[in-house]
Amino acid sequence: MDKHFCTCPVESCQHHPSAKKEGCDPCIQKNLTQGEIPACFFLAVSEDADGLTEFSMESFVSFYLKHKGMPTSKV
Repeated sequence: MDKHFCTCPVESCQHHPSAKKEGCDPCIQKNLTQGEIPACFFLAVSEDADGLTEFSMESFVSFYLKHKGMPTSKV
């Protein structure tokens, strides 16, 4: 497969798009089954992913708020 756009740094993962002809489907399917968010979503928020050990939906929300901050509401 040609270079895939995936930003996941774990190219050794058996679900990485570069290892599959199905593109991102196996990765997303695995993550949804495990209640996780793919690494590329974290990296879309910030390239500073050092120390990430958990990819749960809750950790994604915390990661997002840490890097993007809480939006102010307009009243």
